[in-house]
Amino acid sequence: MGKLRLVPPDGADWTIDAVSAPDGVDFAIASAIEGAPITARFVMDRPEVHRLSDGLLTAAGDGMRRTFPKPAEGGHG
Repeated sequence: MGKLRLVPPDGADWTIDAVSAPDGVDFAIASAIEGAPITARFVMDRPEVHRLSDGLLTAAGDGMRRTFPKPAEGGHG
């Protein structure tokens, strides 16, 4: 996997880093709270990484369904 860094396109003050480790992933979320930097770092094994990934995908799908409950009339797709 190597290293992955997500930076919001709107200039918000947060990043997500994920770096592969021998037994899983070193995952860090960095942000600022009231101007003070804070980082939450998690070292997860493979099953934990899979549960996190599944949970993120489920939450994203649920959010999409709530935002766009049905296809637009005459839409493509």
